[in-house]
Amino acid sequence: MWAMSNYTIGRSYEYRAKKQLEAEGFQVVRSAGSHSEWDLIAVKPGIQVRCIQIKRTKSERGMKQLLRAFQPTICGGPQPWRSELWVWYKGRWYTSIDWVEHTAGMVAP
Repeated sequence: MWAMSNYTIGRSYEYRAKKQLEAEGFQVVRSAGSHSEWDLIAVKPGIQVRCIQIKRTKSERGMKQLLRAFQPTICGGPQPWRSELWVWYKGRWYTSIDWVEHTAGMVAP
């Protein structure tokens, strides 16, 4: 049986996130090879640019560690942008945006 490489597995999650963002009306560029800080750049005219790092984990502890450690960046200007972390765990995305709201007591992740 052929085992998929980490690159192949990671790429499949990047495409999953890309498809979701495109369904929301974003134009999305994937950073092939992911040697940059961001895996996806999502743009919707008149909306903030989203620079997204994609991760996956098999444990709740891993998901929480990734989200706690993430340091978001938000920049203003003519085309504001923000950085986000999306973590795939147990069949759904957990995002740094949800995590900030959760830790502030606003919503459950």
